[in-house]
Amino acid sequence: MKLKELADKEIELHSKVTLLEGTIEYKEHFVLNSGIPEQYKRIHAQYSQLAHSENEALKRGLFIQWYSLAEPLWLSGISELSKDSEQKIISILNDKILAGKVDNELKWMLEYYLDWDWVFKKYEGLPGIDKAIRERKNEMPDHINSEEMNQRGQMGIYWNSISIWE
Repeated sequence: MKLKELADKEIELHSKVTLLEGTIEYKEHFVLNSGIPEQYKRIHAQYSQLAHSENEALKRGLFIQWYSLAEPLWLSGISELSKDSEQKIISILNDKILAGKVDNELKWMLEYYLDWDWVFKKYEGLPGIDKAIRERKNEMPDHINSEEMNQRGQMGIYWNSISIWE
């Protein structure tokens, strides 16, 4: 799948999750039995395959990885991801950090995700990840292009939803 198709699929899945009504238990049960987590697992795996050559895929894959741990299943629709895909994303990110090839957007996104330090605990010892943790400044941009973010799957939905740019 191409990035646009993956983003469209993510938006479709996100809509299914966010339109659910009822208790947290009901929502979680529905999501678990709907196949949504498995679809996110496949999407994440596809991003991990594209991440070496597509910086956008790396950003989206990293977001899904972080979001799967930062938010509950009933809210994100994301459950366990492939360990191989997770490792591939982190390995590519680590290499890009060490090579100084992290663009400004990925840098501020990563710094934001690092506030949830326990998410990255299992990657301690990777020199690029350790460097990002050590050198983070938590600098966010003054604004983002919300129209552009609308085309970037659940990552774009998330960044458009937080209030720092309002």
